[in-house]
Amino acid sequence: MKSLTIATVNVNGIRAAAKVRHEDNQGILPWLKATPADVVLMQEVRADEKQTRAALEPVLDQWHLAQAPAAAKGRAGVAILSRLPLRDVQIGFGDGPGSEEFSDSGRYIEATVDAGDLPVRVASLYLPSGSAGTEKQDEKYRFLDSFGEYLQSRADRAEQGGLPELVVGGDWNICHRREDLKNWKTNRKKSGFLPDERAFMDSLLGTFPDEATQVADAEDAGRNGNPAGVAGDFFGAVDYKPGDLAAARLAAGAAEEPHYFDVMRRVLPDQAGPYSWWTYRGQAFDTDAGWRIDLQVATRGMLDRALTANNVWVDKAAAYDQRWSDHSPVLVEYAC
Repeated sequence: MKSLTIATVNVNGIRAAAKVRHEDNQGILPWLKATPADVVLMQEVRADEKQTRAALEPVLDQWHLAQAPAAAKGRAGVAILSRLPLRDVQIGFGDGPGSEEFSDSGRYIEATVDAGDLPVRVASLYLPSGSAGTEKQDEKYRFLDSFGEYLQSRADRAEQGGLPELVVGGDWNICHRREDLKNWKTNRKKSGFLPDERAFMDSLLGTFPDEATQVADAEDAGRNGNPAGVAGDFFGAVDYKPGDLAAARLAAGAAEEPHYFDVMRRVLPDQAGPYSWWTYRGQAFDTDAGWRIDLQVATRGMLDRALTANNVWVDKAAAYDQRWSDHSPVLVEYAC
C-alpha cells in the first residue's frame, strides 16, 4: 500500500442512508463499493451494531466495523469502517475532566489501522451541534472543554512516548473561518459559528492561513459590531459557567505552534469551502450555500503525508435528489 485514503461522513442515520430512494439514488451501499477510501469514519449512525450490520450486510464482506452507539437509542452514534483490520478500539476520550458525561454518548471512537509499516490511529467524532439559547449549547461548551483537554493531553503524551499519528475525522459542527461558511454574516448568532466555538478551533489549529484570529476582528464585527460578542462571552449558553479548562484556553489564545492541523485547509489554504453540509431547506445545495463542518484534523506526521499526496476532495452528489445524507463525504489521501 502506497497511500491510505480516509473518508469522513455524517450519514444522518445509517438505516436511512442505506435505503434505495429511486433508480438514480441507490443509497450508501454503491458508494461504499466504489469509494477509494480505505477507512470510512461515520457519524450520526443512529443505530446499534446489530442494526448497522443489517443495513450494511451486502457490503460488509469488504469492511471491518467498529462502533460506539449512544446510550440514548436513535441518537448520535459513531463508527469506523475499514478495509484494513482494526485493533485497539477505544470508545470515548479517556478519563479526563468532564469525559464521564460523554463516555456512552456515541460521540467518539478511535482505533488503529496498519497501513504498511505505518500504524495510524483513526477516530470518528460527532461533536454536539448545539443550539444557541438552549441547554444543547451548554452541552457543546462542556464537550469542547473536555475534548480539548483530551487532545492536548494526547499531544503531550505523544511527544513523550511516541504514540501513533492520529487523524480525527468527523462532524465537528463548527465553521472555524469565514471561508468555511457561505453565508457567514447572517449566521453569527447561530451555533456552529459562535465566537467561543471558533476560538476553540483557534486554540487547537491556530489561525492558518491568517496571521491573526478572525474571531471578532474588524470584518467579523462589521459596521454594527459582532452580534454574538467576543470569545469569553459564551454566547448562547443557558447555565454553562466556564471553568478552569475554558479559562486556561481563553488565556492561551490561538495556538502559535499547533499539534493538530485542519488537513483540507492546509492543502487548500485559499479556497472558499469546499463545503460538506447543506440544509435540506430551500435551494442551499443547488446554490452551494453550505458549511464546511466535516473535517479531518491530524497530527503533524499525517499532515505531511497529506501534503505529499496532495489529494483532498468533497464527494458531492451530482444533484440534490441523488443525496443519501445532508452531508457529503470528505476524503483525504495520505502518502505511506
